[in-house]
Amino acid sequence: MIRLENVNKTYHTMGGQVHALKDASLSVEAGDNVVIIGKSGSGKSTLLNIITGIDRAESGQVIVNGSVLTQLNESELAIWRGKSIGIVFQFYQLLPTLSAADNILFAMELVGSIPTGERRARAENLLNQVGLADKRKKYPNELSGGEKQRVAIARALANDPPILVADEPTGNLDSKTSDQIHQLFLDLNTAGKTIIKVTHENIEHLRYNRVFSITDGRIKDNLAHPA
Repeated sequence: MIRLENVNKTYHTMGGQVHALKDASLSVEAGDNVVIIGKSGSGKSTLLNIITGIDRAESGQVIVNGSVLTQLNESELAIWRGKSIGIVFQFYQLLPTLSAADNILFAMELVGSIPTGERRARAENLLNQVGLADKRKKYPNELSGGEKQRVAIARALANDPPILVADEPTGNLDSKTSDQIHQLFLDLNTAGKTIIKVTHENIEHLRYNRVFSITDGRIKDNLAHPA
C-alpha cells in the first residue's frame, strides 16, 4: 500500500540546511494501523507530507496506493490525492464559512468521484458515523475541539479513500476526547481503512499493529504492538 525507499528531503533555511529525512524507508500494508512517533522536529510531519504528496522527495522512491508519486506532476498528484488519501490535520483546517455538512460536501465537489445526487446523503451519513448527525448545520465556531476534529475526520473520508493519515490528531484535545478520537480511528481501521497517525504523545494506551519511530530524519521499524 505504501512504500518509501531511501527517501531524502532537505529544507534550505536562513540558518542553513535542515535534513528532514535521511535515507528514510518504510513499508505499510493495506489494512495496517500505524503509529509514527518522534520528538518535535524529528521529521514526522515531513514524512506525512511526502506520503500524501504535499511535498516532494529530493531522492528515493515513493509508491502509494499503486502510484509512483515521484512520476506525477502537480495536477496528477492533486487528482491522485483526492481519490487515494484522506488527511486529518492537528488544527482541523475546516472552512469557517461552511457548516459541518457543507465542509464535507465541498471535499466531494473538489474531487468529483461521488455522484452529485449522492453527496448530501453521504455527508450526513459520515457525520452520523462520527457521532455528529445533530451538528450538521453547525459552523466550526459553534463546535468544540473534539467535534471539529470529528468533522475533519468525516471530511477526510468524504471520497472514500483507502488510506487515512492524521498529523497529531489529538494534540489539542483533552484526554477523554482524545480517547474518543483514537477509538474512532480504530473503528475505521476495523472497517478496512489503512490508518497512519503521527504523534509525540505516550502510545502505551493506543492500539495499533505497526509502529515506526523517527529520529533526526531516520526511520526505525519497531516491533509491532498487538492491536
